[in-house]
Amino acid sequence: MRLPLVFVFLFASLVLCAQTDISTPLSKKDSTEKPFKNRLLIFPLTARSVETNWVFGLANAFIFKTNKKDTALRVSTIPSGLIYTLNNQILIALGANIFLPRERYIIRFENSFSKFPDKFWGLGNRTDGNKPESYTFTQFYINPQLYRKVKGNLFLGGGFDFQRVFNLEYEPGGYFERDQVLGAYDLRDYTVFGYSLFINFDSRNHAYQSDRGALFRVKFSDFNKGFVSDYDFRVLEIDFRKFIKVTGNSILALQSFNTFNFGNVPYRNLAILGGNNMMRGYFAGRYRDKKAITVQAEYRFPIEGRFAGVAFASAGEVASDFSDFSWERIKPAVGIGLRFAVLRQEKLNLRLDVATGNNGEVNYYIVLAESF
Repeated sequence: MRLPLVFVFLFASLVLCAQTDISTPLSKKDSTEKPFKNRLLIFPLTARSVETNWVFGLANAFIFKTNKKDTALRVSTIPSGLIYTLNNQILIALGANIFLPRERYIIRFENSFSKFPDKFWGLGNRTDGNKPESYTFTQFYINPQLYRKVKGNLFLGGGFDFQRVFNLEYEPGGYFERDQVLGAYDLRDYTVFGYSLFINFDSRNHAYQSDRGALFRVKFSDFNKGFVSDYDFRVLEIDFRKFIKVTGNSILALQSFNTFNFGNVPYRNLAILGGNNMMRGYFAGRYRDKKAITVQAEYRFPIEGRFAGVAFASAGEVASDFSDFSWERIKPAVGIGLRFAVLRQEKLNLRLDVATGNNGEVNYYIVLAESF
């Protein structure tokens, strides 16, 4: 969740910093090393922003190994959380990233319930002069995935996507009606359900903060109206990340993330620009359409002790069709950030980012873990 201008009281930092036994080794260590110890981490949070008023939350993460004696096996995590605001906004989430013995299989899932006010500027890349309209929605989302190792760092996988959107309320006569947005103008409540196929090549040396290696992930999803889904459309996502050690402990991190929708795509499934991971500096969903192309680069460097710094830049664009993409309409964003290592051995950082886009607004983000 994007929380600009927030004050976060990290009672959890003391808990996290004490967990010094947690690590994610990717190579065999000394045979005398003690077996891995499972941990349960708890993160109580308090925050405030102009969108949410006061925020109260509780998050936790179970960090474990499916084989404690296997030092080459990556650490599995099951995070969950609950956030409530004085604006009656609710987010409940449960996820998992489980590496089975020898990493022959990987289980992942994202489950969430959310009820949030949001903002809409209209569809497309040419909405710079539009004022935001407020709307609210409630949503259930379930996304289980299973990966099977093919060879080395190459995995193939499949999964299901289920999304139920209801109780949508928006301003009459506004952008939703003007653009005849699917999932709002035609149906106030809708369901999408489909299957997904994955190709995943992952040579990164760490789950939270890599300093070498690459990730190449392709996801194809098919939502068929003839079954459960109210809409018939397909989605292709391409995510490429590369991590390069520059000098000492400084790292250059690169990412390209692209989303291409085909068919009758409802509003909550459209590609977007903005958020706390990609295109920082823009409100999440500031630009929204069927297709999006985005790139970003981040230079990460140590400062002192647990503190580190970053400088980053990104660019992106949304469009309805491939022919609508144009160099003249690319949206830029730049920013800087500060990192605090709450788990040194696990390389889990708390990050504070300050970023701006071509609209001149300055946005602040306080988030646990790197953007990519």
